[in-house]
Amino acid sequence: TGSLVSLPEHAVEQPENTMVGRENEFEMMLDQLARGGRELEVVSIVGMGGIGKTTLATKLYSDPYIMSRFDIRAKATVSQEYCVRNVLLGLLSLTSDEPDDQLADRLQKHLKGRRYLVVIDDIWSTEAWDDIKLCFPDCINGSRILLTTRNVEVAEYASSGKPPHHMRLMNFDESWNLLHKMIFDKEGSYSPEFENIGKQIALKCGGLPLAITVIAGLLSKIGQRLDEWQRIAENVSLVVSTDPEAQCMRVLALSYHHLPSHLKPCFLYFAIFAEDEEIYVNKLVELWAVEGFLNEEEGKSIEEVATTCINELIDRSLIFIHNFSFRGRIESCGMHDVTRELYLREARNM
Repeated sequence: TGSLVSLPEHAVEQPENTMVGRENEFEMMLDQLARGGRELEVVSIVGMGGIGKTTLATKLYSDPYIMSRFDIRAKATVSQEYCVRNVLLGLLSLTSDEPDDQLADRLQKHLKGRRYLVVIDDIWSTEAWDDIKLCFPDCINGSRILLTTRNVEVAEYASSGKPPHHMRLMNFDESWNLLHKMIFDKEGSYSPEFENIGKQIALKCGGLPLAITVIAGLLSKIGQRLDEWQRIAENVSLVVSTDPEAQCMRVLALSYHHLPSHLKPCFLYFAIFAEDEEIYVNKLVELWAVEGFLNEEEGKSIEEVATTCINELIDRSLIFIHNFSFRGRIESCGMHDVTRELYLREARNM
């Protein structure tokens, strides 16, 4: 099986790629991709930011059964501030000086005659779809395009009016299982009081996987301090509102406001990077050092201080690891769109 874009091996370890429950959704989507007619079909997943669209698409993309069904797979993220060229380069998995029309032609020739699966992640507009759709030939061989978006209009437009799959918020049992997996399974034994507060927190996260992931990062830092857990449980209930997008902002803001003062400017500095940009750690360290964000510590180099800051932000699930170097060091990192929305708001309020 050929692969234009291979997923990094560590992807499954990232907290945002932890999928709990949703077995029915997964099986249903797997069925849509692997079976059905021979004509090219666009299958869409719709849902709000942080609900797990990318996680589900990634799990489908790297499923062994899917890998055996398609000759070739390719994956690209579009983003709100998209650039056709970057999407084409992402799908071709290369860097090139060729003009866009030549890249589009190259992609079409590469896919022609082969049964392919293409994942187009996080597409925001019908114009973005119009700009790339002609690259995907219909060879009547069961090829599929899997699309994720927050916008139902985009999903229906791309899939010729076929109803998209709407990702639902998690129910209480799924929310609790996810929080349990991220905290209680990892951190050793907790007394029943912590489990009871954990259940309150899971309920108050409103079924949004991203909110649970972020809160789990916060709880893992606090450790077994019952009063702090209680305080977070009370704050979660204050910040949850009926509007899921605003709810998540408030849940994420809780994590931001809980950051130590030295980490806040480091976190807000991510506002200079583009949406979905792969952020290289060595570049980030240089920028932080120039800004004076890194306080010198006894017996530690500036790089070591920066690495500690990055690990702190990763542990709190505010950023995630993109790639490791051959030596096992974090080479690049990234951030979820909804988290990016949070720090842009916070940065504006400075």
